[in-house]
Amino acid sequence: MSTWKEVGEWLKSNAMEGASLVGSLLTGNIPNAIASGVSLISGATGYAEPDKALNALQKDPQALLRLKELAYQNEASIRSHILEIKKIELLDEQASHKETQETIRAGDKAEDRLIRWTRPGLCWAGIFLSAAYIMHTTNPSDTIFFGLMTLPYSYMGLRQIGKGIDAFVVSKGDK
Repeated sequence: MSTWKEVGEWLKSNAMEGASLVGSLLTGNIPNAIASGVSLISGATGYAEPDKALNALQKDPQALLRLKELAYQNEASIRSHILEIKKIELLDEQASHKETQETIRAGDKAEDRLIRWTRPGLCWAGIFLSAAYIMHTTNPSDTIFFGLMTLPYSYMGLRQIGKGIDAFVVSKGDK
């Protein structure tokens, strides 16, 4: 049994330019955009069930042409839905990054020493293990070395990103 998302994936990879935009609507996460895509496909194929609609699109070239025509007639609406999908995805990504940064900052300010010292301790352990590996191995592997250095690199990088975001937010607030 097919879903509308599977129909959208098929359209994105197999359909012509206009119809592939409709596929983008179906693979998004905005109910209004999905409903708009379903409406366009139903209008082109005559079916409101994803299985039947996908079968019609795959077997009937005329249905695909009708979908393309409908897509061109509604192009502005489709593009606005796709823009809305992209905005939501970006906001989700930013919220996830912000949550990560707040978690790290909370750990850095924690009163419990174990919590406060865990990330720097792991960083130092990674540096010492990397140095020991390089000094005591005759033919060191880059993969192992960089694997050991992952903790120090991520610790340094995440701390710097957080400082950069704070500086940016403060500078924007001054204007």
